[in-house]
Amino acid sequence: MPFIKPKIRATVICVREGQVLLVSKDGVRWALPGGRPDDEESLVEAAWRELREETAIEAKSLTTAFQFIGATTVHHVFAAAVGKSAAPKPRNEIKYLKWAPRDVLDDLTTSPTTRAIVSQYFLARVG
Repeated sequence: MPFIKPKIRATVICVREGQVLLVSKDGVRWALPGGRPDDEESLVEAAWRELREETAIEAKSLTTAFQFIGATTVHHVFAAAVGKSAAPKPRNEIKYLKWAPRDVLDDLTTSPTTRAIVSQYFLARVG
């Protein structure tokens, strides 16, 4: 069986006052901001760029949180520190965004990977 190289993605989790920033292209399926690094771009550089391109937010800092291995993608997850006054705006391919309490994620259309990353993030913060 041939080896299939997984996709690499810089995924950003922004949490403010217990709510997670989610983005959507269609207003139906929600995800965390992020994307693939460009050639010669580091994962953290990709995380900064994707957050800025998709949400217009300039994070105060980005911290490596953990790596999450999904079905086809390895997510390098970064935690973004954002100010209370940061006002995200949908940009580029993103048409919608929302701050969602983590306990409503099960009620939204998100991928199992998005839910797992958010759960793992909060578990790590408590433990």
